[in-house]
Amino acid sequence: KWSNDEQMNAQNTIMGYDCRIHGPLEKCVDDYTGINDGGDIPEHRIQYFRRAGSKNYEELIFWDRNGRVDRLFGSGNANDPISQITVQNVAKAIATMKSIAEEKAIRAQEKAKRRARQQARKQTAAKVASTPSSSGAAESTERRPLKESSTRLERHAWEELDRTFVFDSSKSTWVPQQRTGTMLCNQDSSELKFITWNVLFDLHRNESDELVQGDDTLLNEQDSTISRWQRLLDELEVESASVISLQEVTPRFVQQLQQCQWVQDQYVLSAVSNDLRGVETYGNLILWKANSFQGCKGLHLCVDQGRNRGLLVSLVRNNTVFNVANVHLPADQRDSTSGESRDRTQARQREFGAIVSKLQVLEQTQQKQNLYPVPIVMGDFNSGDDEPTIFQSEHLVDAWLHPSNKIQTEHSSTFDWKRNQRANKTRQHGHQERDPRRIDRIVLGSQDIVVPSHSCLVGDSSVGLPASDHFGVSVTFQVEAPRPNMQPILYTPSRVEHNVWATTAIPTTDSLLALVFEDQQDDSLRFHDPSSTLPIAHITLLNGFVDLSTTDNQALATQAVKDAVHQALYSSGPLQEWALDVNDKSLNVFEHRESATLVCTPDKTGWLNRLYDTLRVKFESCDEQERRFSEGWTPHLSLGKHATTTTARAHLDQLVSSGAWKEGISLKGFGIGLFRRDVASRKFFPVATVPLVDRQNVATNQTKAFLQTAGLPWARSFERLSQIVVRELESACQHTTSALSQGSLTSKVSLYGSQALGVALPGLSDIDAVVHLQSSGDPSETQSISGSRFFQLVRSRLEDLHPSCKARLRVSSLSGCALYMLTIKLSPNLPAADLLLARTLRGETVDVASQQALDSIDDSQVILQRVQELGMKPAVFQGAVRMIKLWAHRRGIYGSSMGYLGGGGWAVLMACLLEHNTQWNGLMDATNDAASATQIASFFFCHVLEYWSNVRVVTPQGTNTTELGDDRRNNMMVLAPKSGGNFGRSSTRSTTQQTWNELRRAAQLLNGEATNASPHSNLETCMLPHIVGGGVGGKILALKVPIKSASLKPADVKARATIVGLSTTVALERILPADTIRPHSTIGRKNGAFWLLLEVQCSEKSTNKILSDFVGAQNELLQQQMKLGNLAAQLVQVSPEEFQSLSMSL
Repeated sequence: KWSNDEQMNAQNTIMGYDCRIHGPLEKCVDDYTGINDGGDIPEHRIQYFRRAGSKNYEELIFWDRNGRVDRLFGSGNANDPISQITVQNVAKAIATMKSIAEEKAIRAQEKAKRRARQQARKQTAAKVASTPSSSGAAESTERRPLKESSTRLERHAWEELDRTFVFDSSKSTWVPQQRTGTMLCNQDSSELKFITWNVLFDLHRNESDELVQGDDTLLNEQDSTISRWQRLLDELEVESASVISLQEVTPRFVQQLQQCQWVQDQYVLSAVSNDLRGVETYGNLILWKANSFQGCKGLHLCVDQGRNRGLLVSLVRNNTVFNVANVHLPADQRDSTSGESRDRTQARQREFGAIVSKLQVLEQTQQKQNLYPVPIVMGDFNSGDDEPTIFQSEHLVDAWLHPSNKIQTEHSSTFDWKRNQRANKTRQHGHQERDPRRIDRIVLGSQDIVVPSHSCLVGDSSVGLPASDHFGVSVTFQVEAPRPNMQPILYTPSRVEHNVWATTAIPTTDSLLALVFEDQQDDSLRFHDPSSTLPIAHITLLNGFVDLSTTDNQALATQAVKDAVHQALYSSGPLQEWALDVNDKSLNVFEHRESATLVCTPDKTGWLNRLYDTLRVKFESCDEQERRFSEGWTPHLSLGKHATTTTARAHLDQLVSSGAWKEGISLKGFGIGLFRRDVASRKFFPVATVPLVDRQNVATNQTKAFLQTAGLPWARSFERLSQIVVRELESACQHTTSALSQGSLTSKVSLYGSQALGVALPGLSDIDAVVHLQSSGDPSETQSISGSRFFQLVRSRLEDLHPSCKARLRVSSLSGCALYMLTIKLSPNLPAADLLLARTLRGETVDVASQQALDSIDDSQVILQRVQELGMKPAVFQGAVRMIKLWAHRRGIYGSSMGYLGGGGWAVLMACLLEHNTQWNGLMDATNDAASATQIASFFFCHVLEYWSNVRVVTPQGTNTTELGDDRRNNMMVLAPKSGGNFGRSSTRSTTQQTWNELRRAAQLLNGEATNASPHSNLETCMLPHIVGGGVGGKILALKVPIKSASLKPADVKARATIVGLSTTVALERILPADTIRPHSTIGRKNGAFWLLLEVQCSEKSTNKILSDFVGAQNELLQQQMKLGNLAAQLVQVSPEEFQSLSMSL
């Protein structure tokens, strides 16, 4: 009915509703969204409808709930007067909306002021940080602000825009485009035309040097901005390009563009007037023909310190995805005082590198989706042909200069002040006085299925004044479908030089690449300078490394270093070592202009030189050391900086005379560290570490090597990576405590769990740690620091320093006291850490949670001490437990999250068996700890059930078990010796039974082997992985939990998924025997979901009906839980054959 009434429609009708917070409010009907469509206003809260207007509300209201009046459809009491309550509510709503708008404006002003103050503080902190500090100044006692000095500057940060826009002719308005579904695409055309054009914005600087909107006055008053833009739009209509990228676009230009009929009929826009993300004040805009592409896979905006710098859209056509970047690189600036021009070539190169970084990340992602990515960078490069090149790569080519391109115009300069009067005027307002230049370009990834055929300038032949000070560039491409097995354009792992981002990235002195070493056992020798900006033992490889301030750059740099290590030092053996030999002849002094450095220069080795050469080819622009020093790169470890050469040589003589260096030391290289400088302290901190030998997981074909060494190389690898994480945790905690206290509060991070026991393994273990806050001063100072606030500040500090850091804060209850835990994942290649908080005052804990945390530290010490009291070397015990952990993981029965024992539980079980059965004494090999560990692990498998079947509670001697009570679920009771925590607290009847079954299987395999077989081969057989669905007649239940089903981080979704998995296991145990149910401890991830597996080993036909009913009932329960706000989950039954395709990536 509204559509037939011009005076009464959804655009000019106001809806009044009752807000639970603000009371009466109003909203335009056209902006209303129903509850079922994602809105937040229930229909029962709608009170009236009225026409727009500010007076005579009784005449404007045509539907009134209170008065039961309906003057639109005639229902109710159509002739009755409007309720006075409703009239009053209209006035209240208008007043409230005005007040809310005023408050919003005030908050926006305050936010802008805060941002300005923060920016000023950042600049001040940067200036202070750049001032050299006195040598050896104590940093730990300095009290800093919480968030000022550590907040990192956002340089070239990318954000994904969730909407593009198409014109809806039925509503006569621009609406968000649905990215789901496939658009109709004209696949018959083999040509695509691309145009880039700088439209010249309508802004000028006022007396306060602020950009403000204004009409053109550059040439004459008759040539207005609107008229020249219209001429530009008319030219674009004639060109009818497939993709158009525009620079210096302002909101007023967008308004004029979106009103063009040819744009409404054919194009999709990256921004419109009511959603100006990317063109606020001014920026870049992309529009493309809807029928030239099948869809848009993503739209990304690059923001550099608050300024819109680049826009990138991914457009799909057949199996090709065009990643089109629209750029406006920085122009040279003229100094207002001296009049001299400031060259900004490096700024252009850095910004272009940020574009390539995003293109390369997208390429790797899209390849996994069976798409062939083609990168195209187009826009205003602000750099001519005779100037330093912005990019140096054979894999990116300028389409204008492509051999197959036919240039259909006499001139090529796009900023030509000789032929363009408007350019002649604008160059006097900031551009250098140079010859005409071709500064607008279209750059294409080098391949042979998208090839430029012809090109020309746009707007250079118009009559009268040109529409812009730039001429546009048009290039037509011939397009073919991608062929199978085509090589990617930007990155190939197997080729050293084929990494476009790495070879074009510009170095910065705020990043460093260095070789780091395993910790030395001899504490009397120090291989680093404690006062340096990187106070760990290292050899600098590239000083002046690529920018590491963004997550994308960190991921790409880490991958490039991994490739270099693989190419230079490839070794298939996990026991390979890369060592450097040093002795007293290696000590030397490097003399500087005003100081000297004591160094250790290792003997030259082929592997180190080979690694360095590979890195130099990979990161071509990082050549500072070759440019600074005539002898090039000299590998060395800095041992100390001295004011004079004399004191440095005296230090050298002291080290030589000590005799400690005479015998020689072998420094074992651990990995390549990527470091970034902290703006405040000027110290380097680790971003990522790439091990020289990959021991991230124990592969099936490495089992023999693992048993031969008792897993010690893998444990040391994990320990080295964990030291990096712990060092960062300690730094963040010290930073927080110094900011919260007056120096009376100190913090110390201690380890517990598998790492403290020495049994941690990569891929199986996390870092368990406790931060201990100790206070000797005011008691209220310690008690006033809540666990939540402390961990939030620590988290903030870590996220400031590490852009890729992922953190979540959890809280649980312990004896009525809140127990906080901070889970941190600094980077993908570093282990995660769980951090507890313990607070003590003058040696006494302040609450139960603190005591529990400190007792957890003691648990590990008590176990190792008890083992030593029994006469076993800790190294043997640790090696045996590592073997048992690997066995449990391979057999799918490891980890408390799915109801099994973790590393601590297996260690307690081993210690208890050694106490109970002392027959292991005769199995020890005094000369070989690994062989002894193998014998002890075999002994454990053969005898543990004899002990375990005779005790209800497993715990070392001396543990208090008087308050345990009955266990209703008949689960495993494996208690820690000090804290009394139950490592089997999440176990169920089925997980307990499967643990027993696997231990029995191992004992049978070991006892049934030939007596002349080696223990290694016996254990190798035990450690063969469990095959899910390998049993006869087995059924598989899979719990699928979509990651994006809730507004939670993936880590939180995974944690909740394990809870749902355990509850599903317990529910299944109520209807089937526990010994037929086998929950799998590994949680898989595939197709955007987590997968948890349950096997049911039962061949009876009746089981099918039971499982079918169970799946249906569980899904109904899961649906109900989802409506209550829990995450979505679905339980499905799959056959072993169906599981094979699913298990490929689980």
